[in-house]
Amino acid sequence: MILYLDTSALVPLLVAEPTSARCRRLWDDADDVVSSVALRPEAASALWRARHSGRISAVQHTELLDHLAELTGQMHLVVVDDRLSRRAADLASAHGLRGYDAVHAATALMVVGQEGLAASGDRSLLATWQAHLATCDIGAAT
Repeated sequence: MILYLDTSALVPLLVAEPTSARCRRLWDDADDVVSSVALRPEAASALWRARHSGRISAVQHTELLDHLAELTGQMHLVVVDDRLSRRAADLASAHGLRGYDAVHAATALMVVGQEGLAASGDRSLLATWQAHLATCDIGAAT
């Protein structure tokens, strides 16, 4: 199975959150994990916010950035080209998505097939995908 993760579904693999176990199961069950290159700066930003809010220490921050590099090294990250950028802009306009969410939406629509799954905790992103893809709301009760 191809699994598409947006940032909200990757960060729980790094920082303990209520959705961490679900995200780990998705990761472990996938044959291939895919995301947009937008995932890296978004995840690094989330780790910075966790550090500066006191959720993680400076040492943990450094370790988690290394772990982020390991995880993204195991994934296929899709580069945003002009075609994908245009599709993302169309989705942003049609669904009111924020910029990187539109990039995630367009990327998943491009790479996830009938047997794949797109995972997120973002309701707007999930709603955009649901007409076209199998989705997993990582925050939903199991």
